[in-house]
Amino acid sequence: MQNQGSKGRAVLESILILYLYFCLTILFLVAPPLVLKALGVHLGLRPGTAITLGGVLIAELIALAGAGAYYRRKGLTLGTLGWSMPRNSPAVIGLSLVVAALYSWYALQIPEVKANVAEVSFLKLWGVLVAVPAALIEEIIFRGYLMARLQQVKITPMVQVLLAAVAFSLLHLGFGFMGIICTFAVGLALGGLYLLGQRTLWGPFLCHGAINAALEPWLLLWLIQFYAEKFA
Repeated sequence: MQNQGSKGRAVLESILILYLYFCLTILFLVAPPLVLKALGVHLGLRPGTAITLGGVLIAELIALAGAGAYYRRKGLTLGTLGWSMPRNSPAVIGLSLVVAALYSWYALQIPEVKANVAEVSFLKLWGVLVAVPAALIEEIIFRGYLMARLQQVKITPMVQVLLAAVAFSLLHLGFGFMGIICTFAVGLALGGLYLLGQRTLWGPFLCHGAINAALEPWLLLWLIQFYAEKFA
């Protein structure tokens, strides 16, 4: 009975933390362009994307500060989440890059993303500077926190991977049905890399960071353009 109570508390705590993180992310994604519009400032697609990236960065930094406060309260640090290189690091690194390459290849089938992927510009630099730290913070939350918390209450590794992938895909609801399915698949791969690397974050972060570095800000630019045209 006590074990069931611990599992229930862990699940409720995880749902609350993820809910707060989702709300924070959505707020800073949506608020900056709406505030500018209310002020009568009308930006083009690319400046608007740059502003949205700034909102993403603020949200992720607040989430990182919150994660740090959460672990300090428990007498731990973010360093305890698993940053030592695994013994099988060549296999983890190799598989991480393969997964990143496969997902990037799939995303590049979107013509608007593919058209910009070779561009070198301030927007590309800004996209990488935001997207790579965002990948780190998302891995801290979805793999480092969520899967570790579920492990503490004896939930099986397979279920940990599945639940973390579901939560990760829900964060990307704006990408539509196929986007959610693809993000869920990537979430499964990231969880598998986390387990393969003996619960270290190097594999998932390398994979996630490589995907973001390759595709952003063009994936976000395409998404903003899609919704701008849809609701025009």
